[in-house]
Amino acid sequence: MYDLIVIGASTTGAYLARKIASAGFKVKVIEKLPREKVGSKYDIFHIMEPDFALHGLPRPVKGDPAWAFEFLENLTADPFDVYRRNSTGAATVGLHMGEYTRMLCDRASAAGAEIGYGAEFTDFVFENGRIAGVKYVSDGELHEERALIVADCSGIPAVGRTALPYSYGIDTDRLSGGDMFYVVLRYIKFKNEKDYIKGSCGWPFYKTWIAPCQDPEGAILGIGATNGFDHCDEVWERFVKNVPLPEYELDYIERGATPYTTPPYSFVADNFIVCGDAACLTKPMNGEGVTSSMVQIDAAMPVLVRALKYKTASKRDLWSVNKIYNRVQGADFAATRALLTVIVNSVTIDDFFNVFAEGVVSDEILASDLQPSFADLAAAAGKFASAAARGRFSRAALAAAAKAVRLSGALKKHYLAFPDDPADFDAWCARADSLWQKVGRMA
Repeated sequence: MYDLIVIGASTTGAYLARKIASAGFKVKVIEKLPREKVGSKYDIFHIMEPDFALHGLPRPVKGDPAWAFEFLENLTADPFDVYRRNSTGAATVGLHMGEYTRMLCDRASAAGAEIGYGAEFTDFVFENGRIAGVKYVSDGELHEERALIVADCSGIPAVGRTALPYSYGIDTDRLSGGDMFYVVLRYIKFKNEKDYIKGSCGWPFYKTWIAPCQDPEGAILGIGATNGFDHCDEVWERFVKNVPLPEYELDYIERGATPYTTPPYSFVADNFIVCGDAACLTKPMNGEGVTSSMVQIDAAMPVLVRALKYKTASKRDLWSVNKIYNRVQGADFAATRALLTVIVNSVTIDDFFNVFAEGVVSDEILASDLQPSFADLAAAAGKFASAAARGRFSRAALAAAAKAVRLSGALKKHYLAFPDDPADFDAWCARADSLWQKVGRMA
């Protein structure tokens, strides 16, 4: 009998397993892949310097197997690459996903968690209508383990969450194409030394960016788009027509996907919690989710520890996970996602250019992940109003800006007012559904 069973030895699953095991509880992790293939979704991912200390993460340095590169400069450019804004702050550290995930798994093991590789989840064990453990296949044999709480950290497939009965009190829908960003990463090598880069630059109109890679003579050219890889290719063709790139040779291409949709309104049910990509916890600004998932786990820890200590983990016992998460991150993510979605779906390429040309987007706003101070927001609003008075924005852009601000504010307020009592959840969901329908999906 375990206190916690974690489905998936991802960065999220390994992080949760270590935290709970370090608190003195018995933890089991089941991972369908062999150890050497864990973290094979992409080669490279990023962690910002402050997040290592914030989450108690190991910080690789040059020479370590997990370390790839790091840089300070983070530029953001208009659709024609005329104006660039610099949101440079803390260092961005590029890491090899596989090496770093295995490092986190080893730390979880050192804390006392048991990790079973090559163990594929098949179903839950239920007792009296509530989760009591899991079933999984390992070495061709069916196994069954019991636990007070099961955590789904299985990534995009969300094999635990989607296997639950619809009536279990949590979103069981699988992600569709419109719920994800399809990502294409082109690993390139520059032909001329003068073009070597020391930082990143993003062109948000195309959801395209260039960033360093392990090879100092090379870079990663990335693009993310909804509606499939064909759409990525269409946007890429438009991008290269408008933005001149240095001469380069293509080394290889990686393709993958990341969730880009609203997380489940509740992360918990009886004896169950969903975390990480399985809960769609990616950052609205860039689609990355490693550390945003850790924010959720940190928020959940006091609730999980209390439930495990007193051996009771009903939905009501775990319910405050939602409230705490929305206060520390969820409400801001909802507001930012709404703001970006409405604006991106409405503005023209000329409108987007003029946002940069008129200085509406400042270094400070970009550095804040679109959660600016009142002073920065007031300055941006003044510049926008002045430019609008001079006819620099289309009517559609003006309407979109007003709609985006209104819905963004309404969603943040609504998420901060997440109900204390599960009995009020349905009414809260109805209001949330209404607001998100007005926002629409990223197109």
